[in-house]
Amino acid sequence: MSISKKLEVIYHNGQPDGIRSIRRHLSTMTTYVIPRPLLSEAKKISGINRPGIYYLISENDDNKIAEIYIGQTRNGVARLDDHNRSKDFWNKAIMFLADSKTFSLDMISGLEAYAIDKAHEAKRYKVENTVNPRYEIDEYDMPLIEEAYEEIQFIMATQGYKMDNSKASLNESNILHTTRNGIAAFGVYDGEKFEVLEGSQIDIDRKCHSASIERQRQTAIENGDIAYSDGIYKTTVSISFTSVSSAATFVLGGSINGWDAWKDKDGKTLNEVVRR
Repeated sequence: MSISKKLEVIYHNGQPDGIRSIRRHLSTMTTYVIPRPLLSEAKKISGINRPGIYYLISENDDNKIAEIYIGQTRNGVARLDDHNRSKDFWNKAIMFLADSKTFSLDMISGLEAYAIDKAHEAKRYKVENTVNPRYEIDEYDMPLIEEAYEEIQFIMATQGYKMDNSKASLNESNILHTTRNGIAAFGVYDGEKFEVLEGSQIDIDRKCHSASIERQRQTAIENGDIAYSDGIYKTTVSISFTSVSSAATFVLGGSINGWDAWKDKDGKTLNEVVRR
């Protein structure tokens, strides 16, 4: 049986996409969501100078993470001033701060290292951290770090950001596939978003009838989300789409009805599985 969770959210400037602070009931950790243009305003919030870790995020046109950077802070939001001067890619910061009794210096370093490892493992987006912190997590601290990261993962999901490895969280029965002209691709549909999984083949030679999807393909090649391997182009990360047909067209080219193109392990189309 799932456990219910209660979150309290404060919209500090009265806007749903403005500065937010989020706290889970009985937790000592507070999340602060800070759009980059509102960084100066965020500094006025009480308690925002505590220690913790943070994510700098660049979103794509679908409000999904395109690039991410993870760091630690001992003085809360003040740490972002350096990144505001030196890093251009991000448009939003999400900070996870707690009192010093919860986040000791060792805890912060361990949580930062753990979060960076998880971001690389997820293969959902480009990770700007080029070097992982050389920090050994004590076996007695690991349960606390895993518990803190679990809360981070949950809060990020409430903001529309999936942090886990898409393949690791799937059962074989949930995976859909499509094949055409020797191309094989795999994905999963959650009722709202369709995710083309890492390792899916892409028919680059067959151009998409949609100019926007063709541009998305070219951007994916440029940033390394699609790479040439073993004689074929393949996705190196999982790529999310708002439409099952957009996902199918991205993979196969042309103009594809995704409801008929994607099939489950028994050969039933997504149309048969979901709509009938």
